[in-house]
Amino acid sequence: MKKNKLIFALTVVSILFSTSCSDQRTGIVDIKFTTDLTQTDLNKIQEDLKSQNIDLTYDLLEFDGSGNLKKISASIDYNDGYKGSFQSRELQPADSPGFYHDFSKN
Repeated sequence: MKKNKLIFALTVVSILFSTSCSDQRTGIVDIKFTTDLTQTDLNKIQEDLKSQNIDLTYDLLEFDGSGNLKKISASIDYNDGYKGSFQSRELQPADSPGFYHDFSKN
């Protein structure tokens, strides 16, 4: 179960990202938050982004009795002039709010 959850989290959070010597970032950041994610998953997403010089802040997190994400408010700073934020209602299984940024379009 834990392996399936990790595979799901990696599928949901696809960060196709590279950094060159001149610090030019290319690729796509595509993050989706679903009811399958836990606090541990959210921390991992935040750490992965931080390693790419992207700041993700969770302003509000609510979890159900099983520890799965129920509600989220988040903001992101790509540190290239682009920022974003959102606040969800109570998440349903088909919901997947999140962030998308294509560095090749800068």
